[in-house]
Amino acid sequence: MANSCLRTWWMDSTGLLKGLRSSDWSSGHRWHGSIASSMINAVPRYTSERLLGVASLAGVAIFLGVGIERPVWLDEANSVLIAARGFSGIVEGLRHENNLPGYYLLLSVWMRVFGDSEIALRSLSAIFYLGGCLAAGVLGKRAGGNARAGWYSAFFYACSPLAIRNAQNIRMYALLGMLSGVSALSFLELFWQGDRSWRGKTCFLVVNACGLATHVWFSFVLGAQFLAVVLFARRELRRFVALALAAAAPIVLLWGPFFVEQIRNGATSWMAPLSGGVILTAFTEFYGYVPAALLYGFATLAWTLSPAGQRLRTRNTHSHRVLAFLFAASLAAPLLICAVRPIYWPGRYAIIALPAIAALIGIVLAESAPRALLAGVCLLFLGFGIATQFAQREIAVDTQLPAGQSDRTTAEFLLQHATPGDAIVFTSLTRAAADYYFRRAHAEERFVEISFPQEIAGHLGWADSRMPPERQGALQAEAASAGARLCGIAAAGHKVWLYDGYSPQINAVLKGKLDAALTRRREYPLLGPYHSRIVEYDPPQSISASVAASFGPGSSTAVARAADVPRCRGSK
Repeated sequence: MANSCLRTWWMDSTGLLKGLRSSDWSSGHRWHGSIASSMINAVPRYTSERLLGVASLAGVAIFLGVGIERPVWLDEANSVLIAARGFSGIVEGLRHENNLPGYYLLLSVWMRVFGDSEIALRSLSAIFYLGGCLAAGVLGKRAGGNARAGWYSAFFYACSPLAIRNAQNIRMYALLGMLSGVSALSFLELFWQGDRSWRGKTCFLVVNACGLATHVWFSFVLGAQFLAVVLFARRELRRFVALALAAAAPIVLLWGPFFVEQIRNGATSWMAPLSGGVILTAFTEFYGYVPAALLYGFATLAWTLSPAGQRLRTRNTHSHRVLAFLFAASLAAPLLICAVRPIYWPGRYAIIALPAIAALIGIVLAESAPRALLAGVCLLFLGFGIATQFAQREIAVDTQLPAGQSDRTTAEFLLQHATPGDAIVFTSLTRAAADYYFRRAHAEERFVEISFPQEIAGHLGWADSRMPPERQGALQAEAASAGARLCGIAAAGHKVWLYDGYSPQINAVLKGKLDAALTRRREYPLLGPYHSRIVEYDPPQSISASVAASFGPGSSTAVARAADVPRCRGSK
């Protein structure tokens, strides 16, 4: 059943491309030639739109290829490290995070086949990005009733900065966008276009089960669909609820106990609470504040003022209304939850609504806007995206660092200058990216690695940067223990390298003890998202009893014990 569903979706998507050779789609065309030539020929026979079609293909290639070797960032590295553990390790690792296992299982298999380089890992997200473009295109064609609307829907998905950003992000969001689009398409077919086949039901079940296993925010996709059925097709409510519950059953039964732990672990405590700025960002981040305002305004004017827009409002508007509702409801529900518990962060989760808004804009503008004007606007929009991609090709996601500065640069520096047995002290959220690059260099065991606070070693993707009075005593005790261990490592002739510059109040607890006991040799201005320098400590000339005792009771014994630690195994 699932294979039959996928085959039908593929035939419909290739039909979308073929049908664009004329303004009206016909299912009788035969598929021939390469995918690239078919996509070029798919553009309607108007010069401006043919040019836009060629430029769009080039743009997609640039969005996928330019910058694909950029340094990994915190969440990407954490995803790779979790996926590398295998099935049982993935389950254990995610218990301390706030994510679901679907993407990590796929990534784990992908890594075993294609390796763990930046290019190999990002290629998986690139495939999901292309799948999202295809899903948005088919969604627009089905809802708009013609292939030209579908082509522009795919265009507005492909050129969304949110989609482009996640096309090169080793995270689950490109997959989330694709599954959200296929879910919306399956929803329209089942509950608005009268599909009663087992094939359609199976597709709905499989897609939504996969989506619910990919990210918690996918539940808002189903929630928006539920509300749409309640408001616009109540006679279908029982059938929808039965299918939705069947789709949710696997993840609820298999992951439910772990999800309860995730809710309590504080992994979302760093997110921003609901505010006017959060709401504005959520509804405009698909294209950016100014471009979104211009694009939404252009679509609104075309829909309300043009004769074609007036005709569009009088025919086949039910699907358009459903798309608009799915877009608004899938974002409004999580934002309302943010008023109680913050769960939103820009550049990620809102991709669940991108297929719906891309299809809606594509349908309205394809039907209402003058062809030449629309093609010109799209070319400008595409050009801006391409220029941005080139300008940011060396910048890691979620960072604004100077050229040449990144977690990769810092890790390469340590691999070059630190010797086997040296101690690397990770503060804040610096460890995941460093461990990824150490792993790539086969140097996982070359150094003694210490996280401060130690709890971060159990959840490399988030940290509690607060330091209330009740936490200070525990941090002081932990700093005394870690400092004594580091002092002993230094006494054995090794150096200590400290990531510093972020969460200074917490770092100062350990740094003060190291400054008192070791010889600070030099600070290196190496920048990363969670550090601004690397501090190098040399072994002291001698470690007096008073210095050892300064770390706390029992520290003299700990220093002596650490000094006898054998040199760590690792690469030469």
